[in-house]
Amino acid sequence: MSNYDFDVVVIGAGPAGYEVASLLGEGGKSVCIIEKAEETVGGTCLNEGCVPAKNFLETSAYIQKEEYFKACGVTHSKSTLDMITLQASTHCLIQDLKVGVLNKLKKGKVSIEYDTASFVDHHTIQLAKQDRIITAENIVIASGSSHRDHPLMELQGETIISSREVFKLQKIPESVLVIGGGAIGCEFASFLNALGSGVHIAEFMPKLVPHEDDDVSRTLKREFEKKGIKIDVKANVTAYNVVENGVEVTIDTGKNVETHTFEKVLISIGRIPNTSKLDLEKAGIEDDRGFIEVNENLQTTNHSNIYAIGDVLKSPALAHVAYYEAKRVAQHILEKERFPAEYIFPSVTFCTPQIASIGKSEKVLKENDIKFKNKKLFFKSNAKAKIKGDDSGFIKVLYDEETLLILGASIIGYDATELIHQFLIAINANLTLNDLEKMIFAHPTLSESSLDLLH
Repeated sequence: MSNYDFDVVVIGAGPAGYEVASLLGEGGKSVCIIEKAEETVGGTCLNEGCVPAKNFLETSAYIQKEEYFKACGVTHSKSTLDMITLQASTHCLIQDLKVGVLNKLKKGKVSIEYDTASFVDHHTIQLAKQDRIITAENIVIASGSSHRDHPLMELQGETIISSREVFKLQKIPESVLVIGGGAIGCEFASFLNALGSGVHIAEFMPKLVPHEDDDVSRTLKREFEKKGIKIDVKANVTAYNVVENGVEVTIDTGKNVETHTFEKVLISIGRIPNTSKLDLEKAGIEDDRGFIEVNENLQTTNHSNIYAIGDVLKSPALAHVAYYEAKRVAQHILEKERFPAEYIFPSVTFCTPQIASIGKSEKVLKENDIKFKNKKLFFKSNAKAKIKGDDSGFIKVLYDEETLLILGASIIGYDATELIHQFLIAINANLTLNDLEKMIFAHPTLSESSLDLLH
């Protein structure tokens, strides 16, 4: 008999936490998951990130395509957006999905404690609200991440906001400065621009979506500017002042220093791990600026019974990566077949146009002296893209010069976030361009563009 209260305690009920807890529960382990409150079950992704953001973007996309609908003969009065109704429908969506998460935990017979957790030692967790401790043979840290503060600007009510406050806007602002041109910033820039805001992006790096292919970043910048979005790269916010009608912000691009007034400022410069209040040192857990150090099995460096997954690691802060890490840890604790430690995952951004990538980038291939070629296929020649009313962008595939093996791919354009998975399968299956050419894709589809890679 075990001397512990549970086989496993999981800290955090976001994608990483609820996935590992349910898998372990269904695998026969006694599991307790700790989350601050029932309202936050599902984590950032479900409550104030992936899910509500994509619902907002899907709604704005309908309005953005109005001119195309008119060109196709659809006549109606100009659409307007009721933010209160959108917020209500988004809340219903979140609650529906939350019921699914809770049912998943129930199916695994997982105990839930709505409390705040911290370490007492490497087998013991303190529950702050209840002022009691629980023990476990294994502990999984899946406490997620939070908004990263700007070094100069502090969040201020409804004026200087984070992505969380966008979902609570009562009306669309006339003007907004988005500080940060990564995935989150570009998604909200698309949403606000589609609904009539004057959007200005200030990105500190030399390009938008800095981790994506250079051609993709250039195309996104061009398409954003066509929509009226003003973009400054290599831009540093050096001063600000909250005034009666908004915020005065000074932006230094190295070439120009300009001051503009915006109704709102949206800060989206990344996220930080939620580990500062866990008392990691009491369990001897090593971290680097809050990110937990782990080995190849996602175990902490000093204690093999403590695991870490999701946004508390230096791996990409993506829900689908968190799910995979949860499966890896569950398999390890259950002593079942191991999942590969190498991550081959799609990176996706739901701005307009959408962006997605998979596999090795040009930069990585060059750094490793791998001889490769690239092929671009533009959507302008694709019938389905024209039918959809958006033929911007392209598919770019990187392949081995000698073997024609597919090494990586980037897509910018309509439904890029769906299309990328055919290249995920191709890379995992070690397919070549010749293999793709021998396949028959339906016509007219966006996917069939992949068949022209050798032409």
